[in-house]
Amino acid sequence: MKSRSEVLTASLLLVVLIFFIQACRDDSSLVDLPASYLRVVLDESDPERLLSYYFGGYVVPDPANPFEAGLLAKINRRFYINLDTLEFHFPGALSYLTDSNGNDRIDEEELESFVAATYNRARQFPRTLDTLLSQANLGPDADRWLDIEIDGVMTTARRRVHIQDTAVRAALADYDVNDERILYPEGTTIIGEHYIDARRVETTVMRKRADSFWDFVVYGANDTLAQGTTTPPKELKSPTQCVGCHFGSKLFEPEKSFPARARPGPHGPRELYVDETLRDAPVVRYFDEHRKRSDTILGLYTTLFVADLRRQQRSGIISERDAALLARHPIR
Repeated sequence: MKSRSEVLTASLLLVVLIFFIQACRDDSSLVDLPASYLRVVLDESDPERLLSYYFGGYVVPDPANPFEAGLLAKINRRFYINLDTLEFHFPGALSYLTDSNGNDRIDEEELESFVAATYNRARQFPRTLDTLLSQANLGPDADRWLDIEIDGVMTTARRRVHIQDTAVRAALADYDVNDERILYPEGTTIIGEHYIDARRVETTVMRKRADSFWDFVVYGANDTLAQGTTTPPKELKSPTQCVGCHFGSKLFEPEKSFPARARPGPHGPRELYVDETLRDAPVVRYFDEHRKRSDTILGLYTTLFVADLRRQQRSGIISERDAALLARHPIR
């Protein structure tokens, strides 16, 4: 019969052996990697999702899964950029992708520098806001848009946000099909105009990509393409500092407190300027839109839209079409 010390020694050796085997499995040095592969390391809880977002936008002709396109690779839980494929999809990319600290990999700061320098061009955003608005059909003859005015935490500027009525209706129509999630169709455009002292100083745009992610675009005070916002309290680079909040789980005011009013924050008021009849608690509870963030959207667009339909229904002025849409959602 083995002594207690012998059993402990054998157990320790077994643990060391298991650790060694696992380390070998995770060691990409045991894999014969192509010369074009460069490792990328992100200090993120879900690096694969973030890499899919960034590099999916470089796949041509349409955004797609960059792993399936061969632009990225995952080997033994490590991630690699295929430099040859990246250069094929976006000629000139390698002049911006720099291992500045010489550690033979791309770190998060180096990746963000690359994205900041190339993303707008890779996505071929219009150089002027007028061109983009024309593409989005926002004008006197355009489809109906929902308009919401808000003071929030993103900026001290007053924001006027616009989203297509048709996009909200489509998300509602497919709510059950999408497992009770609010998912907007490809091409959905959300426009945020930033005003200071009644003067529009910049415009942010979100546009749904073919791969289900969203593009983030900023146009400056002169309505030309910019690399980020400039209004206080903090300048935000696009898309790298936009995606962090949208991918995260942190709740923001005034959506967090809605239908109650949020208290002012350190940089001013936090308020959704809507009619009191739209502060409809049953609708807020039903969709739980801001907390669930099914489509990485922070606003309460569907919540407010449905609250307005319920207001019309109570007033007896709702159309048959809208009554049928509302009937699909048993809100109590």
